[in-house]
Amino acid sequence: RSPVDVAGLLTTLSDMHNTTSGDEKPALAVETESETEMEVPAIEGRLVQVFRNLITNAVSFSPPGGSIICRITRESGGDGDFVIATIEDQGPGIPENKHETIFERFYTERPEGEKFGIHSGLGLSISRQIVEAHGSTLRAENLTDEAGVVCGACFTVRLPRE
Repeated sequence: RSPVDVAGLLTTLSDMHNTTSGDEKPALAVETESETEMEVPAIEGRLVQVFRNLITNAVSFSPPGGSIICRITRESGGDGDFVIATIEDQGPGIPENKHETIFERFYTERPEGEKFGIHSGLGLSISRQIVEAHGSTLRAENLTDEAGVVCGACFTVRLPRE
């Protein structure tokens, strides 16, 4: 492991996505706390794998011309100092009672109209294994509006700074 700047990593992935995707693809934006250290001890290539998978999933579920927000914050408390990275999309959200099932090997829940057989159902399972190997957590939840209507999904990676 070596120090990895999570904000820098996600900014690079965002720049790559926005440069190479077409107009109909959702735009990717990164929001981070300014002047705050966002480094964690990690294997950079593995974190890239996790975040690329989460971004790819968000893109596949987001509406054309939509947006995906990557937020990076710090959290300190009794259980330690963490960098929190969230990936939020504007898709249909996670089916009810599937918030843990989506992390099982070979489970896939794809958007309507997408060709069958493109996805293995391994991405989220592998991502969770990588995150847990870093002493971290990966969880999923739905985003809701004021009326409680699902308006997207949010994946949260909580990485310890030590």
